[in-house]
Amino acid sequence: MEASPQGPIGIFDSGVGGLTVARAVRQLLPHEDIIYFGDTLHLPYGEKSPEAIIRYSTNITEFLHAYDAKCILIACNSASANAYSSLVKNYPGRLFINVIDPVVSFISKQSYAHVGVIGTKATISAKAYQNRLMSPNMKITAKATPLLAAMIEEGFTSGDVADAVIRAYLGNDPVRHSEALILGCTHYPLIEAGIRNTVTKSCTIIDSPQIVAETVKSKLDEYDISCTRRKPGTIRIFVSDLTPSFARLAALFFGDNVELTEKKS
Repeated sequence: MEASPQGPIGIFDSGVGGLTVARAVRQLLPHEDIIYFGDTLHLPYGEKSPEAIIRYSTNITEFLHAYDAKCILIACNSASANAYSSLVKNYPGRLFINVIDPVVSFISKQSYAHVGVIGTKATISAKAYQNRLMSPNMKITAKATPLLAAMIEEGFTSGDVADAVIRAYLGNDPVRHSEALILGCTHYPLIEAGIRNTVTKSCTIIDSPQIVAETVKSKLDEYDISCTRRKPGTIRIFVSDLTPSFARLAALFFGDNVELTEKKS
């Protein structure tokens, strides 16, 4: 593939959720430059049609390629479920990494008998995890939780509102009894504490951002495009609509000096 080891890692999501993945990549690969695009103008992707998600993802891919991104990490489960195949087909020779396949690969190597998945309507409807985890030895329970991402984008990551919405979805649902729970939306690690307090104590919550970050590292090594610089990498964050909640969470993850730029997609 044609990509420079010194090029940045491109990451995109519909909003703040992908920052959980970007942070994990940053921690594991501190010398890599990162360009992040949060499509806040069109969030949540989980409520959009597959055609719309593909269109948004294609536009963002063009934007990230203009910055010579050596790989593009689709840090959004809805886009990974609906747009990944289209992007791979339409951009041959480019490296795309989604956030579903690494988690599926990890789960498949475990011995869980009952795995739960929560995510947006788009992710659950596409059966992004259910179809990939089909096994006679594993029961899959999936639950669409569409209000969670919007709630997080509004800044409700803890407190009475967040706890009430989480309980409304999970409090009496079979998914809470899963042996392992996949947070099938990159927003959800921001409310992991509330989720953990709602599911059964024996349920293991899968650390998706870390698993995905490790996959990024292995893919860069596989394609021989890992950064050779030893100085700390930079991170630039673009959004299609700069909101106060996004700015607050970006500063929480990457410090007050993080560069935020509004760029209409």
